[in-house]
Amino acid sequence: MKQTEIDQARAESLAMLADAGITLGPSEELEITDFGKGEYATLGLGLVIRLNEPEYASKWLTVAPGQVCPNHYHKIIKETFLIIKGEVRMVLNGVDRLMTPGDKCTFGPGTWHRFTSEKGAVIEEITTRQVATDNYFEDTSIERYVKVEKA
Repeated sequence: MKQTEIDQARAESLAMLADAGITLGPSEELEITDFGKGEYATLGLGLVIRLNEPEYASKWLTVAPGQVCPNHYHKIIKETFLIIKGEVRMVLNGVDRLMTPGDKCTFGPGTWHRFTSEKGAVIEEITTRQVATDNYFEDTSIERYVKVEKA
């Protein structure tokens, strides 16, 4: 992604968080990912790792309208998703579920999952400790972290 695209996506994600009543703390940073595909409008996420302790971690995720987080699983991480704002279509091991604010679901390591939102959503994700290398995507060409293109 170009830096200007990252800046625009970051501004949109911050607005989504603010609309959900969420303000970032001074040590929290919003990360944008397009999963290395250069298609952020349809394949991507905004995320804030709020804390990453040895026993647990917490993130806020923003899903822009029409965006998808691609199918993947973790070998170590157990996750709980809590819907803060918007509707999320969550697919766990091929089973489709529509989630709305107040809904939550927990799933363990080895669970294939993907999610999308038609109109945009904010999710809180609580997990066991985050492990940067514990992402296994169905599409093996996906890269978890964004690469910034030079202007």
